[in-house]
Parts: sequence; C-alpha cells; structure tokens
Amino acid sequence: MIEEFLTAKGEKLSKDKLISEIVDFIKSNDSFTYRILVGTDSEYFLNSKADFVSVIVVHRIGEGARYFWRREIISKKFSLGERLWQEAILSINISQELLKVLTNLNLNLEFEIHLDLGINGKSSSSLKEIINLVRGYGFEIKIKPQSYAASKIADRLI
Repeated sequence: MIEEFLTAKGEKLSKDKLISEIVDFIKSNDSFTYRILVGTDSEYFLNSKADFVSVIVVHRIGEGARYFWRREIISKKFSLGERLWQEAILSINISQELLKVLTNLNLNLEFEIHLDLGINGKSSSSLKEIINLVRGYGFEIKIKPQSYAASKIADRLI
C-alpha cells in the first residue's frame, strides 16, 4: 500500500526509499517532536472514475514538514458517502503499514489520520461512523478545519 509514493517534486519512491526519506528527515534533527499525518481526498468524474490522492506528511513540529503523495484512480461509480468511506479506508491502510515499520525504529513521533470531513455540509451524515471506524483502529483523528493533510494538501494535488 505504501509503494510508489512521490515526493513533493514528483520523484517516484519505492517503499524502502519512502521509509528511508521519512526516517532520515526525523533523524536529521531529533530534538523536535514529529507528527506523521495521513490523509486522503478524492474527486469523482462523470465517466464513473474516482481520483483518490493520499498524502503522508512528516511534520517537524515548530519547524516545517515534508510530504509524500500517491494517486489511485478507481473505475467505479461512487456515491459521496462511498467515496468518504474509501478515503478513510485508504488512509487507515497506509497508516497501519507505516506504523508497523516506524514503531520498531524508536522514533519520537505522534500519528494522526486527517479526514476531509466536517460537521457541516454534505459529509456530515457519515461523520460519526467514519470517526468511530478510525478510532476503532486506534488512530488519533482530525476533521475539518484541523485536517489539513486531507483538506488542503491532498485536495490541492487532485
């Protein structure tokens, strides 16, 4: 699931290279606390395709961040609710895989999933169920307006 992410400049990274980039960024200045943020946003096209963009943000709290991203186009007709669930599932899968690798490295970091959901608007009908799903996997969750990994970074890349 974390294969073939891209850097902000568009360089393709294998899973090993992605992990290496994340770890090197953290270890280059380990006096800071780091937060790993994972978020996904999507857009639906009339030709029955959905474009999902997932991002991994490595936030050096107080001093910048790096991000990595990937695009997945799924040829299927999605309702808005189905797209929101798919965004959450993609973010959970990426987070689980990252956490599995990074927890063994004894790094000073926190972990969050950012969802492009808010208490107002069309997405509010699915809000509680999706939040409960993410929390059920043990992840900290942020929604709009604090969910900038999904609602700003991933959204901009679509």
